[in-house]
Amino acid sequence: MQIKVVKAPSMKEAMQQVKEELGPDAVILHTKKYREGGFLGYHSAEVVEVTAAIEEADEVQANKRAKRSLAAKQAKPAPMGGRLDVVSPAAPVMPNQVLSQYKTNGTEAGVRMAESPIPAPVFQPAQPVVTSAQPVQTLPDENPADTAKQEDDVQVMEKTAAEPMASNPEDTEKIQRLEDELAQMKAMLAQVMSKDQPKDKVSIQEALRRQEVDEELLKDMAAQLPAGDTLLDSQDERAAEVLAGYLGDAMNFSEGITLNKHGVRIVALIGATGVGKTTTLAKIAARFVLEKNIRAALITADTYRISAVEQLKTYSDIIGLPLEIVYSPDELKVAIHKHRDKDLILIDTAGRSQHNEYQMKELQEFLAVNSHIECHLVMSATTKNRDAAEILDKFSACEPDRVIFTKTDETSSVGLILNLLAKRDIALSFLTNGQSVPDDIIPATPQKLAELLLRE
Repeated sequence: MQIKVVKAPSMKEAMQQVKEELGPDAVILHTKKYREGGFLGYHSAEVVEVTAAIEEADEVQANKRAKRSLAAKQAKPAPMGGRLDVVSPAAPVMPNQVLSQYKTNGTEAGVRMAESPIPAPVFQPAQPVVTSAQPVQTLPDENPADTAKQEDDVQVMEKTAAEPMASNPEDTEKIQRLEDELAQMKAMLAQVMSKDQPKDKVSIQEALRRQEVDEELLKDMAAQLPAGDTLLDSQDERAAEVLAGYLGDAMNFSEGITLNKHGVRIVALIGATGVGKTTTLAKIAARFVLEKNIRAALITADTYRISAVEQLKTYSDIIGLPLEIVYSPDELKVAIHKHRDKDLILIDTAGRSQHNEYQMKELQEFLAVNSHIECHLVMSATTKNRDAAEILDKFSACEPDRVIFTKTDETSSVGLILNLLAKRDIALSFLTNGQSVPDDIIPATPQKLAELLLRE
């Protein structure tokens, strides 16, 4: 049997090349697509690789005789305990073999190695030796429709062949270990390369480190992104886009508040004392009313501080919104029902200490009056990492749906936001950066947070 491996820019061209070199009776054994060339993964070209085979004339005759002999024996049952010669599976590429290739860390060759895909090991049960290869598909005269169908058939066969492997827990675990080790090597490669960076250049990785982003997240980012991307100059025009791509995978964003198509949207701001809930609520109200001309109402349950009520009353008068003051859950329920014809109801609550169980229980009772209340936990970007984690944990009893970070202008490091919300289900909704109403607030997006993290 003659075996040939061909490479071409497309499946159509590869099929044509196989047909020209082996003839129309060639058998397609395997296909794969990958990218090669370029630098640091950029400007690489897609390559289609096809492995095909053709039987020699003597083999064809021998196979025909074998088929006739096999047909004569089909009526006889196979003897129990009979021995079958099997083909051993190809030895997989194991992690220690991959690791030995990374002796060029920090060089261009090392970068290309880190960027090029490492084939996963193929594990499959041994199959009996078949004396005649059954054609998977033949190559008819060229026709665009036929070529497209061939590509589809090949993809279906590859998917079917991969299903048993994916269903094997041992194989899945080995593949996962290989992927984890590759991610670790990419992180180490980025770390080695970062030592060779010019001293006056601040990479994305270093900029995040200055923003006090956890080292574990920096390693995770280096593992997820191409090795060269984490070392981009933080002031490069692509830097924010690269970082935003990682943030979009690592965190959830709600991009503010989405109004209902039908019915009122009810939003309550909760949080510790002094984080800026009342001012933030006024900013949100002003944005919706002045920019989108929607109907809204304000409700305050912050009756612990007289100044809070007066402050919100001032904002409501300026914006031209009704304001309801409530002292109990029953009064809150009545106020919500009264303004059910509005597009948006914003509720301001009193600041609560995460250590005061009575206050937390009282807040839960207020929020329980309506199951449709969307809770936004307001936190200050000036909070310590440990305290922020504790606040989020304690306020989880109120089941917050979103997080708002305020006072990003009052701290030189905002890595806390990424540290706290990475790998969590809760989404970031708004970022505020000053006291001005309604200007100093933006709906949170990966791009906006990336720009904030890369600020000088």
